[in-house]
Amino acid sequence: MRRACVGLGTPCLVKTTHPLNIIDFTGWAGIAASVDRVVPVGATVVNMSYPGRFGGPRFAQLDDDYKVWAACQRAQHRKEKLWKAVVTDRPASGSDDKKADPVVAEWDAMNEAALATIQMSVKPVHLNTVTSVDTAKEAWDALRVMFEVRDNAQLLRLMEELSSLKKGDEENIIKFASRAKMIGDELAMLGNPVDDNMLALRVLSGLPSEYGMLRKVSENKDASWSCLT
Repeated sequence: MRRACVGLGTPCLVKTTHPLNIIDFTGWAGIAASVDRVVPVGATVVNMSYPGRFGGPRFAQLDDDYKVWAACQRAQHRKEKLWKAVVTDRPASGSDDKKADPVVAEWDAMNEAALATIQMSVKPVHLNTVTSVDTAKEAWDALRVMFEVRDNAQLLRLMEELSSLKKGDEENIIKFASRAKMIGDELAMLGNPVDDNMLALRVLSGLPSEYGMLRKVSENKDASWSCLT
């Protein structure tokens, strides 16, 4: 971010550049409240900051929660009228000179901005995925597939864990039920919620024989989560 301020009470022009040097945002930061050094008129003071701190766009950075990130990015791209570049391939040119084709030129400009937006919105661990492609659609699809594979593996693990749920020897009934509830919550986060009655039945089936009376009472009352917690 660059701030050029002449003195107290003077408007500051802020230029923010992403570390990848793929896009920058320029805007007025407001009125300078203090000056920490004296510089010649026209000189530039360089301070590093994150995009959006002084009125620029904010992006939800992708770490692990892909669904939340995708929803934010979808809204951002639609707001900026860039979504078309994320969901369509580059149009075929009707002219030998592709640069002279207005439709292709418009899509190229849209793609450049959309790809930059995606690249700016991921954490370093995902940068290689989105910087090794040429289009916003390729970047979006690569992230979607990567997280779908990860989520499917996690979903399979959680379903197996729930189906084989057993109370531990050192666990009391409250801790056991809480462990089952945590599995249910994780499944819900992956878009596969478990009905409370089904969860209660899984807990009951995982209880050892000394809890036979509780199992019998619960079964007679139609198993429900409330009877276990």
